Amino acid sequence: MKTFLIRLTGVTALLLLLHSAGFAQLSLGLQGGVAKSDLSDSKTIAGGGVNLRVFASPNFAIGVAGKIYTDGTDYRVAGQTLSYNGTLIPVTGTLDYFFLTGAIRPYLGGDAGVYLSKYDAKFNGEKIAASKNHTNFGAAPRIGVVFALSDNIGLQVEGIYHFIFGNKDNSANTGNAGNVDFESTKQFGGINVGLIFGIGKK
Repeated sequence: MKTFLIRLTGVTALLLLLHSAGFAQLSLGLQGGVAKSDLSDSKTIAGGGVNLRVFASPNFAIGVAGKIYTDGTDYRVAGQTLSYNGTLIPVTGTLDYFFLTGAIRPYLGGDAGVYLSKYDAKFNGEKIAASKNHTNFGAAPRIGVVFALSDNIGLQVEGIYHFIFGNKDNSANTGNAGNVDFESTKQFGGINVGLIFGIGKK
C-alpha cells in the first residue's frame, strides 16, 4: 500500500504539472457502485473509489484509478455455513473516449492493472483462517454517460465488467485444517455512479 501511495502521489504531481502548463484539463472523479460476482451464492459487491484523469482533448482522457470493493460468498454444506469475506482493490490505468462534448456525453472506456485481494474464512460465524494476499492482473471495459451539470462538474453513470486473470477455480483450497485459502472472484459486473470535477473543455 505504501508503494501504491508513493506512485499515486507521483502520478498526481505529473498530472498537476501538465495541468498547470496548460496542456490538458485535470479531472477528479469520485464513484460508488454495486456489482455481482460470477461466484455461486456470492454476496452483492459494494464499493467505490477515485479516478484522476487528464483530458488530452475534449474527447479523450487518460488517467489512473483506485477502488475498493467488499467481496465474498457463502458455502452451505449439511446445514453448516462456510463463508468468506474480504476486500478487492483494483489499481488501474484508464482510457476514456467521449463521443460528444455537450450537456450529455456518452463514452466508452477501459481499465487495466492489478487487482489486490485478501479474505478471511468463517465457519458458522467463527473466524477460522485468513487468506494470503493475492495479486492478479485484470481489465474492465466500461460504457457510460456524463451529464454536464456545469462547465466543470458532471454526473457520471456507467456500466462496468471486471475480468481478473490468473485465478484458479474460485474455491476453497484445504490441504489440511490449518491451510485454508481462497481465490477471489474471476469476473464481476455492475453499475457505478459518481461526480466528475473537470469534465473536459468544450
